[in-house]
Amino acid sequence: MSSYRKVLDDLRHGRADRRTLNKAMASLGLATMLVPAAGPARATEGKHPLYFTWSGYEIPELHPPYIAKYGRSPDWAAFADTDEALTKMRAGYQADLAHPCTEDMQRWYDAGIMLPIDTSRLSNWENLFPAMKTQNGVEYDGKVYIAPTDWGNSSVIYRTDLVSGEESWAMMFDERYAGKISPPDTTSMIHAAAAVLGYDMMNVPDDKLYGEVADLLRKQREMTRMYWETATELDQAMASGEVVVAYAWNETYKRLREQGVPVAYANPKEGIWGWCCGVVRIAGGDGDEQMAYDFIDAWISPEAGKYLIEGYGYGHSNMKSFEISDPEIVAALGLTNPETLMENSVFFGPLDPVMMDKYQKLWEEIRAGS
Repeated sequence: MSSYRKVLDDLRHGRADRRTLNKAMASLGLATMLVPAAGPARATEGKHPLYFTWSGYEIPELHPPYIAKYGRSPDWAAFADTDEALTKMRAGYQADLAHPCTEDMQRWYDAGIMLPIDTSRLSNWENLFPAMKTQNGVEYDGKVYIAPTDWGNSSVIYRTDLVSGEESWAMMFDERYAGKISPPDTTSMIHAAAAVLGYDMMNVPDDKLYGEVADLLRKQREMTRMYWETATELDQAMASGEVVVAYAWNETYKRLREQGVPVAYANPKEGIWGWCCGVVRIAGGDGDEQMAYDFIDAWISPEAGKYLIEGYGYGHSNMKSFEISDPEIVAALGLTNPETLMENSVFFGPLDPVMMDKYQKLWEEIRAGS
């Protein structure tokens, strides 16, 4: 377990990311793990809920009010990604709470696995950013199904000493940086190619998807230094100059700036992207309902938000969390004006399942060299 604990410690202190932790867990046969957190109970309680989440999001610092009330964390299990989580739950795996993102919500809602959330039972709900509450995927049929917790941006990061010109997603396809470009190993580059070509990145017509978009991705493949899988490997490549243009999240910009690496986090002319994840209730669980609500409320508390911002480099849904966070860290992340940033971000919404399948199959073909 020492390897797992080291990576978890690295994650908590900004030296690694949750994908790195997922790999460490998988290597130890712990890709999904039920952990009954130890500690004395402090309140009359029923059965603790089971929280199905990303590795690294189960830690006590992200739900301190729950710890204060019950003396321990809820039970938890880790998934590698939300596709895996949905597949397992549809096959019968039972949780009480889970941690998808708004872009996943249509598929999760269609699967019929979620319960609505009564926001009147959440004391912190009123302090959430309005833009978080109105994200596409938060409500279905007039009912709230996800309590937004963490959010952030996806954009182009580049070495200011080695790259020049207009900030645009086209930087990811610029021949001037051939051999020094690093896209993520995800379908995100399909969105980027579509944006550069002027198409709706969430719904590219088939003739354009398999035509211009695919051609641009093949061109990028020939210029790519590496398709990164963890933010840690991207940090190292950017710091050394092996990579000068890449797709990244806020945390990479924060860490590289702290290391003194001359980088900028672009505000592309086509729009900076935003993502939002949160906690949902899962139908059929046998955990105590009030405890489940207390956990959701703890996750959206200012204290949880402060730790998320300072420790992980992500934004939090509670407005008050920014008021109590270290202003220097907030500024380094580019989150000094979170509401303005949200307004100017193009947030990922639920992608049509049919379109998602097309994107995934195309990306697999591109990565396979076809």
